[in-house]
Amino acid sequence: MASILFINRVYPPAEGATGEMLRDLAEGLAKRGWDVQVLVSSLPHEPAQSTRNGVVITRTGLAISKKNLILRAIGYAAIFPAFFIKALRLPRTDFVVTMTDPPMLAVIGPIIAHFKKNQAIHWAQDIYPEVAEELGVLAKGGLLANILRSISTSTLKRYHAVISLGRCMAERLHHRGVPENKIHRIPNWAPPIFSIEKNRNPFRKINALEGDFVVTYSGNMGMAHEFDAILDAAESLRGHPIVFLMIGGGPRKSEIQSEAIRRNLTNLRFLPHQPKESLSESLSAADAHLVSMKPALCGLVVPSKFYGVLAAGRPCLFIGPPDSEIAQILLESEAGLVLDPTKPANLAGAILDWTYDTAAHAAACRRARITSSTEGREDAIQRFEKLLKTLLDA
Repeated sequence: MASILFINRVYPPAEGATGEMLRDLAEGLAKRGWDVQVLVSSLPHEPAQSTRNGVVITRTGLAISKKNLILRAIGYAAIFPAFFIKALRLPRTDFVVTMTDPPMLAVIGPIIAHFKKNQAIHWAQDIYPEVAEELGVLAKGGLLANILRSISTSTLKRYHAVISLGRCMAERLHHRGVPENKIHRIPNWAPPIFSIEKNRNPFRKINALEGDFVVTYSGNMGMAHEFDAILDAAESLRGHPIVFLMIGGGPRKSEIQSEAIRRNLTNLRFLPHQPKESLSESLSAADAHLVSMKPALCGLVVPSKFYGVLAAGRPCLFIGPPDSEIAQILLESEAGLVLDPTKPANLAGAILDWTYDTAAHAAACRRARITSSTEGREDAIQRFEKLLKTLLDA
């Protein structure tokens, strides 16, 4: 069977969504007989090279410090040559696959492919520098952003294939100049999550949620997400048996907490990140889930938490652009609703409808479970393997 090298900053046991996706895919391909290697940054107490579930894990010898911004910046700058040199020293593989952690990692893929005489694939989890521009990290349309965009575009065109997470991202990549025949849609997937009936879920009892219609936001409360509509809806729904539950952390959590206190939103509660082993309980404890995204980020990112919502068998209230991948899936499957972030009354109305119309809510839950079964990990692994075989036969 052919061989493949993945390159990404993180890989379990290091935390990070891209690392978990990579582990699932790498181990899935290894089970199917592929010779799989991953090249990642170093971790304390982890060996320079090891094999886990059929995947050979090689570490660069360089770890990125999180002590301060200067050390982190130095680490990110140094990891590119560390990846490149280490990749050249590893045995040749048929494919090299780059991800997007750190940003602009795509730059080294075609160069490695040139020296190693293999095919290069870029697995785009997001698109830079546009994400940095929209989040205010880089000046939009500024000199640095334009230079990085030019480098990124030139690099992406040189890949044999570029994987997008959705149709909206594929459009962004094509607009950048990547030929359509090189772009392949392979959505992300949920971690191992199963649906638990509410009356059998200990999470609801432990957190005094029994008897309420629970609307949950679970995950990072970051700069890419919309929260005004959630706060407004919570304010308008005080007095109903409805609880808004915010689970997780992030740079905007304190801001949201302060606003909840200012508005006296007693129906809006906060919980910390939940352990991975209890995700089924925490996600299934909700009656509905909130997923939000700023419209400007459409096609640049696809929130992976959405797939966990479906796996838990709960409908999604998506506050974001109607032409995004999440919106398209919801419109096709009716496993939730797409809501305009500028119209919080629509969000409040949708929650009220499901709270008092149990039959409609139960139907939405069923459709979420059905949709999850068609957007899972095994389907993604099959799509990836099919792409690899197509490139080998070309």
